[in-house]
Amino acid sequence: MTQMFDELSFETLGARVADDPVVFLPIGATEEHGRHLPLGSDTFQAVDMCNALAQRVNGLVLPPLAYGVSTSLRDFPGTISISHQALNTIVREILSELVRNEIRKIVVVSGHGAQVHMSAIKSACEEISDASDVRIIALCDYDVAYRLRGKQGIPAADGHGGMIETSRMLAVRPLLVSDDRPSGQDTTPDFFIARHRKRYMTEGIIGDSTKATAALGQQINLYIVEELVKAIRAVM
Repeated sequence: MTQMFDELSFETLGARVADDPVVFLPIGATEEHGRHLPLGSDTFQAVDMCNALAQRVNGLVLPPLAYGVSTSLRDFPGTISISHQALNTIVREILSELVRNEIRKIVVVSGHGAQVHMSAIKSACEEISDASDVRIIALCDYDVAYRLRGKQGIPAADGHGGMIETSRMLAVRPLLVSDDRPSGQDTTPDFFIARHRKRYMTEGIIGDSTKATAALGQQINLYIVEELVKAIRAVM
C-alpha cells in the first residue's frame, strides 16, 4: 500500500483516512554535520525512520520539513536556521490541517534534537492536542538512539555527527558519507549560552566518526523502530 501522503489522489486519501492511519511528519534540519556528513543528515534520518514505522503501523508519511532551529551551528557554512516562532507556527498549522482532514493519529519524528527546536515542535503539538481529540506523539529519534550510549562499544560522550550518527547515515545514505572522518568534542563551558559555537566545536562534531560502521547503524535504526512501534501501539 502506498505510504507517501503526497503520492495519493484525494479520493485515495479519503479511503485511507477511513482506515484510521497513523500519519507521520518527518522534521529535520539543514545544518553542518562535520566534513564527512551531508547538511541534510537530520532530514534523511527522520524520513527513513518514518518510512520504516509506516510499514509497521498502517502509516502514511507526509513530505518532510527540512528546516529547523539550528542557532548554535550558524557559524558553519551551510547551516540554515529558522526561528522558534517560525517552526512552531508551521508545525502547528500542518497539524491543524491534518485534523481538519479528519486525521486522528499523528507522530512527529524529528531527526534534529536541539532543545529550542524540540520546544517549538512540542508546544505546537500540545496546542493541537488540547484543541482536538487527536492523539499525537512527538520526539527526536535521538531520544531513543542515545539510550545506547555506553553500550555496544559506543562511548557515553558520543553526540552530534559522531559514531552513532555516522553509523546511521552509513546504513541509510552511504554514498553521502565521506571516508575523511574526523573526531571532535564540544568544549563549551557549562551553562554558557555560546553565540559562536564553532570556537568550541572546531570539527563540528562530538565523538569519533572513524569508528562508525553501517552494521552498527542498521542495529541502531532497527532498535529505534522497534522502540517507537511499542510507543505508538501503546497510545494509538
